[in-house]
Amino acid sequence: MTLDPEIAAWVQAYPAPDVDPRDVDAVRAIYADYMADRGGPQPVRTHPDVRLESARINGIDVLVWSPPQPRRAPVVIAMHGGAFIVGHPLGAEHIAVPLAVQHGIITVSVAYRLSPEHHAPAALDDCMAVLDAVVGTETDRVAVHGSSAGACLAASLALRARDAGIPLLLQSLSCPVVDPRAMHVDDPDHSAHGASPTLSREAVIAMWEHYLGEQLSDPPDHAAPALSPDHRDVAPAHVVVAEYDVLRDEGTAYAWALSAAGVPTTLRRFGGTVHGFDGLLPDSSVGQRAIASQVEALAFALRC
Repeated sequence: MTLDPEIAAWVQAYPAPDVDPRDVDAVRAIYADYMADRGGPQPVRTHPDVRLESARINGIDVLVWSPPQPRRAPVVIAMHGGAFIVGHPLGAEHIAVPLAVQHGIITVSVAYRLSPEHHAPAALDDCMAVLDAVVGTETDRVAVHGSSAGACLAASLALRARDAGIPLLLQSLSCPVVDPRAMHVDDPDHSAHGASPTLSREAVIAMWEHYLGEQLSDPPDHAAPALSPDHRDVAPAHVVVAEYDVLRDEGTAYAWALSAAGVPTTLRRFGGTVHGFDGLLPDSSVGQRAIASQVEALAFALRC
């Protein structure tokens, strides 16, 4: 494994914890310690021309990053990562600030309900409630973005929007988890990267167990995007995958499935990286390149 030097330094500073991924309380405690060590969760990428505020949209708590002149500005609805069991809407900050500063785009990051207290489709219902409120009332230029579990929700939201006749302009998916079957397949890639520094094969299996609960063998409609029977006519996609990520091939396969269904799809693979690298190390050189690719794809789709 040849990691990017900045990624390697971070991995050395924050080695993977020895924790059972099925132990939700233990995972949440480790997440809280990590966030406290980094001084968060709190905004770190401030800009004088960007306003950050808390709000409630359709009964759902959100964080909103707005440019100086937000009226009728395009909107990106963002979903944070965190294996469906942890995370914070501030997880979209590394995307939201450049979208506002460089392109005048509003980002709405959703505080969706977490598992296992709330199994699917609760989180997706929350995201859909926000989308329903935003479309038509604020703007007709809307895209979705998510990382890891948030990318699953973004992909699911794109499918639901298609079914509802809502014309999303892009689904931006970073290191997506989309297929609960994938980790149970004997795949050399899973063996090679099953103990990758930021996400293990066992953690992905536990992620789906937390999210789907007793519905694991028969997920609700679109809760597992790769299992949806028809991907035609969903929003165009921009997919980012990391070289040393157990989800790399899963994200790649989903991009191919979208393309095969006639969906305009861009796939970007970043070498020397690990799962969630763009959000974990947004100021690294490779993180900046990945963020720029996503920001530019969103801005182009939203015609900014």
